[in-house]
Amino acid sequence: MSDPAKALDSVWSLCLASATSVGPANIWAAWSLAPVVTIPLVLFAALYAAGALRRARDPHEPSALAHEATAATAAVTLLAIALVSPLCRLSAALASVHMIQHVVLVALAPPLIVLASPVRTVGVGMLGSAQMISTGGWRELLWNRPLRAAGAYGILIWFWHVPAAYELALISASWHLAYLGSLIVASLWFWTCMLRATSIGAVALALLVTMVHTGLLGALLTFAPWPLYPIMGRGAMVFGFSPIEDQQLAGLIMWVPMGMIYLLSALVIVSRGLFAPSPEHSPATARSDR
Repeated sequence: MSDPAKALDSVWSLCLASATSVGPANIWAAWSLAPVVTIPLVLFAALYAAGALRRARDPHEPSALAHEATAATAAVTLLAIALVSPLCRLSAALASVHMIQHVVLVALAPPLIVLASPVRTVGVGMLGSAQMISTGGWRELLWNRPLRAAGAYGILIWFWHVPAAYELALISASWHLAYLGSLIVASLWFWTCMLRATSIGAVALALLVTMVHTGLLGALLTFAPWPLYPIMGRGAMVFGFSPIEDQQLAGLIMWVPMGMIYLLSALVIVSRGLFAPSPEHSPATARSDR
């Protein structure tokens, strides 16, 4: 296969370490249009847009729809940057960029998706009517499990940073999809609980524990005396880093910026809970409790 043909074929494949090499000279051409990733992303965006337009024509829809649509747009944009743009190919070459992608997938895009009310709006886009969407008790059951969601979320974050699992996610298409799918599903459950659960104390505890254990993992990556992910060594050197420097930068990204997301989320959620009107003074809450 000629080099141009190989490069074209790489565009339609997943962001694996076995794909066409990425370097400073060709990085801006290194997009990823793997159908298994782009089709669900485009389908979600199209159905959400259709649902949002239908909801916007309903005079009884709340004014929050504009904020939800903004959150959805930001989430889809972030996911496209992480999974389609050259950042995706770079994540298979540099541990530090892999960590940036990881932060987008587990700490930035999922809470925005939750804030966008995707079940309702995508359901309207598919069915044409919000009244046809089930609002059964399973949603309440999932929302009020913040500590369990945090446990599953934390286990997966640590698992995918075990060197053997990390390497499999970069060399095997099936493991790569398992990596993406499991983290996104667990992150959506986690952030749904953080933003919807009724127990503010459990939410704050879950976020603070998550900040601590991800910070610990970041510190381990930062201070490890040797590279834990040899598969990233060649990519680091191509971009002028030593493997250990690349790993240290990855650790710092997890330790500080990612930790700040959890800390700020906890502070915002707790402050909103403290200053929210009490249930006995809220007619809407009183009606919903009956």
